[in-house]
Amino acid sequence: PEAVLDRVEITSASGRGVVNIDGGHVDIRNCYVHDCAATGIYVGGPGSRATISRTDVVRNGNGNTQHRRGIARGHSGIYLEQGHASILDCNISQNSLTGISAVSAENAVLDLEESDLVSNGTYQLEMPAIGTLAHRNSTTVNNNLASVGMARSRSGLVQE
Repeated sequence: PEAVLDRVEITSASGRGVVNIDGGHVDIRNCYVHDCAATGIYVGGPGSRATISRTDVVRNGNGNTQHRRGIARGHSGIYLEQGHASILDCNISQNSLTGISAVSAENAVLDLEESDLVSNGTYQLEMPAIGTLAHRNSTTVNNNLASVGMARSRSGLVQE
């Protein structure tokens, strides 16, 4: 399955904003993914691919108490469990846990370029350990990672 999201505002009071699993491919461009109770964008499952460009992923993972079971605070802007994510010219900021978490040592490949990861809760970027297959296959080029500050909006949809 393949999906293209272009110039879409996405928010969720009940969980994740975008979920891409089971070998699917999602192309997210010029979007505003914000204020999701859990992770803003989730990529999981072998063969899953996400291409994310000129997108703002902000203020996700703050949880909720209004829904049936509730969602605890502490989620990432982008969570790459397995698969391949290419992220170009994005603003990933003010998320409650990490900006981006790539977790599988074998199968979480991340290409990150020209993006701002700013003012996220714990780490701006969480990667598999150095020396793992996923780390060797991942690239990061010309990004701004800062624990404090303001990031530049990319989508054109963010109301300042």
